[in-house]
Amino acid sequence: MFDLLDGIYTRADQECDIDIIFKSSGGVQQNPCRDLICAHLDDPTLPNGRAIAERLQIHTDRRAGIGLLFLIVGKEGREHKIVLSRFPTDSAILVEENPRSLDVAFLERVFMKNKTSYKAVLYRDASLRAGFWDGKAIDKQTNPAGESADYWIADFLASDFRVTPKQGTSRLATTLRDAIKTADIEVKQEIIAAATLARTLPRISMSINEFANRFNLSAPAREAVSQQLRNPHLAEERFLFSASDFVSIMAYRSMELDNGATLTAPSAEFDDVFRQEVIDGSAHRVRFTTQGTVINDKLKPKA
Repeated sequence: MFDLLDGIYTRADQECDIDIIFKSSGGVQQNPCRDLICAHLDDPTLPNGRAIAERLQIHTDRRAGIGLLFLIVGKEGREHKIVLSRFPTDSAILVEENPRSLDVAFLERVFMKNKTSYKAVLYRDASLRAGFWDGKAIDKQTNPAGESADYWIADFLASDFRVTPKQGTSRLATTLRDAIKTADIEVKQEIIAAATLARTLPRISMSINEFANRFNLSAPAREAVSQQLRNPHLAEERFLFSASDFVSIMAYRSMELDNGATLTAPSAEFDDVFRQEVIDGSAHRVRFTTQGTVINDKLKPKA
């Protein structure tokens, strides 16, 4: 048990990669969860630890069920460090072999059936009075769609992602849009295809690099995206994806042909509005057809 928890504590600085920040309460620099954590750091007793566990109990949703909470406290140089880790409960079947039979028992509330499935959050700072506003989290219990449980960060920790959903999503959409402008035609189409599919994503935690992994972008497409970031570190910053903010930046798709034509439609509907027929794949020659009622007709000056 000590080795397991020591590993979680030691690896937390590398594994906890979601930047979070405690939310202020009532317009003042105060947060109820931070108060409990600082009190436990100042006096790591069972009652102070139990107060944190009781807060987690109040905010744990029914889907998460019962969990086992560990508070791991240490001091490294001048800095206090605390790691909060929650393991879920599970069930298991215990089989004991006797000389002439098998004894089978169903066990409920089995903890650590999978020791790699847990939630954790890390805080470190030198000042218990002014520090411990920023932390880093990890959720190794996310569902297959990648959604992190709201009760852990938003409710129990009373925290937000350091990068807001709007900021992170806008950066992603702007980066993709700028990459499309500068890339060659094949890379343009690859990024556009990913951006078109992205509007259906749920509200999940991701980074720009994870977006590229999710849609299996090629090396040239990844390079085109990374060249638009002023700092490579921005590709690793995590945020909650917001489909509405993404769509507001990627609202329309416009395609120019070598015959002077420009095709424009809402990006989500482009392939429905314009029917494409490949004439010569090697030369990228395509015939587009569409139909509708004319509702406006105008001339525009040259841009």
